[in-house]
Amino acid sequence: MTAGTLKKTLLILGLGIAILLGIMSLLEDRKIGLALLAGYILFALNYILLSRIYAGLVAVSQTGVATPRLKTGLLIGTAVKFVGLIAAMYTLIVLWKLPGLYIAMGSLFSLFLLTSLLLFSYMKSIGPSSPS
Repeated sequence: MTAGTLKKTLLILGLGIAILLGIMSLLEDRKIGLALLAGYILFALNYILLSRIYAGLVAVSQTGVATPRLKTGLLIGTAVKFVGLIAAMYTLIVLWKLPGLYIAMGSLFSLFLLTSLLLFSYMKSIGPSSPS
């Protein structure tokens, strides 16, 4: 992920958090608002971690060289992603008793925003073709 892309991603994610905080203030049940926000943040962190892992894999595929630091980073990043995601979901649903449906809705909201960002970035990059 380039610096410009990361900046746009964080800006969109910040906008989503602001929207969810506004929605939370309108809800009577605090657990529903927390579940929406938790799902949103969980998916956003998952997305950012995945983008870092895939950036490392692309670097290896382009250069053919995997430094010990990169190998360790990929291993730790992958382990944190899978184990951390399962642990976070267990904590949210079982220990904190947040409604899973609203966690999923928060995740879908994050997915919608991030997919929209990627779609607009892609459409902007292809742009109108100029006649030669």
